[in-house]
Amino acid sequence: MIALLTGFLLVAYLLAPGAIYRLIFSFYIPAKRFVRSRTEEVVFSALVTLLPFALSCLLLLGTPLGRTPTLATGGSKRAAYAAVLNSVLPGSDVPTHQVPGAYLRSFEEQARFLVWLWLLCGLEGWLAGRVISHYGDMPANSRLKRLCEKTLLLHVSEWQILFTTFALPSADKHLAVVVDALTTLEILYRGKLTDWSLDADGKLAGVYITGASRYARELLDRDREAGAAAPLEEYWRPIPGARLYLVASTIANYNLRYVDPTTLDEPLTDDLLGEDVIITPLPIEDTER
Repeated sequence: MIALLTGFLLVAYLLAPGAIYRLIFSFYIPAKRFVRSRTEEVVFSALVTLLPFALSCLLLLGTPLGRTPTLATGGSKRAAYAAVLNSVLPGSDVPTHQVPGAYLRSFEEQARFLVWLWLLCGLEGWLAGRVISHYGDMPANSRLKRLCEKTLLLHVSEWQILFTTFALPSADKHLAVVVDALTTLEILYRGKLTDWSLDADGKLAGVYITGASRYARELLDRDREAGAAAPLEEYWRPIPGARLYLVASTIANYNLRYVDPTTLDEPLTDDLLGEDVIITPLPIEDTER
């Protein structure tokens, strides 16, 4: 019985509030973009529950909300809690006929408290999400921006900021993220970055791109040798399929561009496709993790 009550308290007062907070907050940053260990998840749930828990106590103990609706099952609240506690302790003698009523009254009291706790956790997640949605508009080095970086963004994957327009001002949110990825086989791909996947440690596993195309470098080299090179844009070859998935371990170098969706077909320059291509390792790893 003690294990059952402990499990109920753990789920109702720690895990469920944290899950509600994440659910509401995920409307602004998808939950899968967070990288936490199990221990960090428990600590996070405890931290986000502290303020709603304190506010719930103040509301129910200091206002008429704590007595609405009126409950009469199982006697007084104090007597009901005492009977429940004595029923789970070894050697306690509680009249059998009092136990069902005491448990029902205790459950009703807890339900009233949990309704407010969960509601306030959802409200906290919504307020935090509203604040973080304006992250790109916050002045550089402002206190609010530093607070967001040290709290709300503490466990957000760095790829969320790099691969989306999240950190850009509101006026630039409409921009598309275009990736030019050079593989270890020196094949260049281009397309609009729509999603990505992470491994268990939060490192990049791969990226999804739409409107993908491959650069026919071999044709460019042949035409250059023949002195009949065409404009660079004519060497792109579309890749069939709705989306292309590039495994991160096969990507040697990549460029990201935040462009107007109507200009996705802008020509490339010789700076990107020159004779000497420098290959650098990927992914960028966060050494502090």
